[in-house]
Amino acid sequence: MSDMVVRVPYKSNARRTTLALLKTTFPLWGLAGSIMGLFMMSFGIAGMASSGFNAATTVGVGASLVCIFLVCIYLTNVLSRDALVIDKDGLQLPFNPLRRRQLYSWQAIKKVAVSHSDEADIKKKELVFFTERKPINVSLAGIPTEKLEEILLAVEIWGENKCEIDHSVALLKQSATKSTQNLLNYTDMWEDELQRRFSSVAFVPLEPGQVLRDGSLRVVRHLAMGGLSAVYLCQLNENKLVVLKEAVVSADAVEATQVKAREMLDREAAYLLKLNNPNIVKVMDYFVEQGRNYLMLDYIDGQDLRQLVQQNGPRRESTVLEWAVSMAGMLKYLHEQTPPLIHRDFTPDNIVISNEGSLFLIDFGASNEFIGNATGTFVGKQAFIAPEQFRGKACVQSDIYAFGCTLYFLLTGQEPEALSTSNPCDINPTVSPKLAELVVCCTDMEPANRYQSAAMLIPILRSMAVQSTATITDTAQA
Repeated sequence: MSDMVVRVPYKSNARRTTLALLKTTFPLWGLAGSIMGLFMMSFGIAGMASSGFNAATTVGVGASLVCIFLVCIYLTNVLSRDALVIDKDGLQLPFNPLRRRQLYSWQAIKKVAVSHSDEADIKKKELVFFTERKPINVSLAGIPTEKLEEILLAVEIWGENKCEIDHSVALLKQSATKSTQNLLNYTDMWEDELQRRFSSVAFVPLEPGQVLRDGSLRVVRHLAMGGLSAVYLCQLNENKLVVLKEAVVSADAVEATQVKAREMLDREAAYLLKLNNPNIVKVMDYFVEQGRNYLMLDYIDGQDLRQLVQQNGPRRESTVLEWAVSMAGMLKYLHEQTPPLIHRDFTPDNIVISNEGSLFLIDFGASNEFIGNATGTFVGKQAFIAPEQFRGKACVQSDIYAFGCTLYFLLTGQEPEALSTSNPCDINPTVSPKLAELVVCCTDMEPANRYQSAAMLIPILRSMAVQSTATITDTAQA
């Protein structure tokens, strides 16, 4: 498991202004430097020897312009590296060639507060880190609301007991959380309504600050909830971040059903604990406390594929094919267990790309009957659910359907239409016919007409990936 690391694209006002100035004046310094560079390469020092002082002056001026050109290129490159990082070591600002010290440890940070706290608009506020030398003002104008919540959570976790955290930070966190919760779309509301229909009793989730597992686990915040289950971000042994998944057996069910459900939870948890795949999040522990069942999983530091596509648009086909091979490998591993483990929620939300570029399957909230049958909770995101799964008949091919829908989303940047066959060429005509045909086959309405296993997909996807790479190389050489 990785410690929590928050990386946020960020440019200070001065940095933003300087970068804009460099880009605006590029036609001047870029053109002048390039022309003089070509001139000097063409005529060289020989011209200076034959023409005397004038040539020497020209070369001197040209060299100066070339130096200015190179410096401007360097500054533009440096100022474009805009990652602000908050982790257990402290606050790291984007690289600045004019400032030697960029990492401010938590010991060096005396206080964290919010300036302009009376402003109603979050974007007009600043997060201020008071250090030994001078305060560091981080403008919130260019930080997405969901990233702001991560920043404040990291400050709360790593800054606690090391520096003073002003009450204004907690108020800002509440505002950010409310803003995030208000960003509900139609699919979210539909999913919430379905979950209520499939739940038989009210479910009260744990509150932030509650402790479990003999005090070794502290709930930091909710990640998701619905029906008779919830997902939390927790702190293990006051250091490591883990994900805790909670399932409750309905008290309204008859005793025989309750006993069967608990047996199923125990059995499926035992299966999950045995899983060992480098691209599937590790289940660390399973325990029962106060009648609630918990799975503890590794926390993976990275960005899920939904966020990646929403922020950067559809991915190149060669990239999608590379990822598809990895994703098919995840499903192959799950489906070849005894008995086969059906994930039921194989979507871009549950696949994270780590900071090192590897893909991880992170969510087991729907991995089998563990949640679906034992707790009566409806599981899965509707646009990615196969028709038979809606009817309660999930099978291995249901995950193949979700896999095809995920490829469609990565290639088009759009949600697939629920309960339908998806063709990415309808949205993105640049998708190759072979890959489009594969997606169509995976998302066929009838399970028997889809690829019957992830193992069948892997050699096909690898062959496509090789051809795609070769095409890119040929195009580049041409």
